[in-house]
Amino acid sequence: MAALDNLISSFDDELRINIENLFNRYHFTESQKLEIAKDEADLRQWKEPHFFSLADYQKIDRRQDGRKGDAYLSALRKHMDNLRKSETDYSSFIPDFRPRSKYRTVFSDEKIVLGKCPCPVDGEKTRCCKLTTLDAVMQCPFSCSYCSVQSFYTENEIHAVSDLKEKLLHLEISPDTWHIGTGQASDSLVLGDDYGTLSALSAFAEAHPDLVIELKSKSGRNVFDRKYPANMIFTWSLNAPTIIEKEEHMTASLKGRLENAERARDKGALVGFHIHPMVYFKGWEDEYRYVVSEIEKRFSPDDIILISIGTLTFTKSVLKHLRERGDESRVLEMDLVPAAGKFSYPLETKRKMFRHVYSSFSEDYHKDVFFYLCMEDPSLWQPVLEREYSCDKDFELDMKESYIEKIKSRRNG
Repeated sequence: MAALDNLISSFDDELRINIENLFNRYHFTESQKLEIAKDEADLRQWKEPHFFSLADYQKIDRRQDGRKGDAYLSALRKHMDNLRKSETDYSSFIPDFRPRSKYRTVFSDEKIVLGKCPCPVDGEKTRCCKLTTLDAVMQCPFSCSYCSVQSFYTENEIHAVSDLKEKLLHLEISPDTWHIGTGQASDSLVLGDDYGTLSALSAFAEAHPDLVIELKSKSGRNVFDRKYPANMIFTWSLNAPTIIEKEEHMTASLKGRLENAERARDKGALVGFHIHPMVYFKGWEDEYRYVVSEIEKRFSPDDIILISIGTLTFTKSVLKHLRERGDESRVLEMDLVPAAGKFSYPLETKRKMFRHVYSSFSEDYHKDVFFYLCMEDPSLWQPVLEREYSCDKDFELDMKESYIEKIKSRRNG
């Protein structure tokens, strides 16, 4: 089985030998072997003791029914469930972060092609805003442990699209397109304007005043020595300080991101925040409440065009990539359940986390800022945000009306 071989080949010699000895000791099917290898890969990432060192072999070996392998697997599943279903404990977790090889930035002659929001939209299994995506920069030098970007781009090169201004000014845009985001293939601000990216996007925004151009970042890089068009909005992904410190390597601190957003605001730009991806860990209530308090301390509702809330969501291919990469991280120490073709927290855990964040904001924010759930099940909207939409189109139209009205007010102000 290729998947099993690839995963085991990512283990060091000691772990690989112990796994091979276990497979020789008991009978397992190929699918059971893969399950065991995945669990041991997770324990490796979490810096938890490997289960083969914890198993009660005397108890297993006393079985007379020939099902010793099944007994081992049953004990492993119980152990993993106990870890996954509880709040992740970061108190003593210090990841041995290993920076990747230094990235170099090169110009790429890529064509500009508008893409679609990565939500699984078929059958409206998640409530999707139909964001249009634009990849002006590809690959990210930041090292968030949960990120999928490195699984799409394997070279240690950041590609900045050459002649971007010219390509954007000749870009064909569908009449249905109104909201374009640039933060899917890289961090929108990480290169600043070193390669003319921000200048090109600014010219594009000026040429299309009816479009909303959103840049999304975890960077503290100051690019706000000038004003940008009112329809060019700047948003930051925010997280609990513990998660930023232990899982979002090389990114700006919470303070750094918020100070950068303040600089954008002070130059007249509308800003937004994605409290995403939330992580269910010990102390999450206090830390996410602190994030909310910092937003409210620094910004008025008039400054903010959006606040989205969401959590960890993984495709099978990203899970495979994270396990094979083997970086020390506890993001996968969670109760992974199927979620619209991907894997995420159970709905009840999400409801509890999202409702906590939303209810921590004051009523002024509830009234004057557009809140939404990002890539989440439609059933969560009413219990969390106390409103819901019958379909994606209604969500998109409400978002558009709110954004356009806020941009209009900023222009007139």
